[in-house]
Amino acid sequence: MKRILTVTAIVALAALTAAPAFAATTTAKPAMKPAAKMATMKPATKMAPMKPAMAATPAKPTVVTFKQIDANHDGKISYAELKKFWPKLTKAAFAQYDANKDGFYNHSELAAFAKANAPAKPTK
Repeated sequence: MKRILTVTAIVALAALTAAPAFAATTTAKPAMKPAAKMATMKPATKMAPMKPAMAATPAKPTVVTFKQIDANHDGKISYAELKKFWPKLTKAAFAQYDANKDGFYNHSELAAFAKANAPAKPTK
């Protein structure tokens, strides 16, 4: 057993003393400037464009509450307040769901508008 440990120690000692000598004999390449690197690079091969992982699944619609739309917190939603969330909203479309014709939406009128204008559910 002593003989194995002695041999192992000698080999380790020889490796440690030879490592600096071996490192001195190898020469490192000088660093290339970025422009020189680009000139020596091979042209890229044509690759198929990568598709983002999220593209396969449809985006979930954003849920917006009555309180979020009602910017001035008066308990009703005006055309201007709703237009911030539905930029393509026209006055005619707004008036279509204004059941009491007061120029504002209450909770039930907003629910009817949102149900009618909700994005279509994806088919499987």
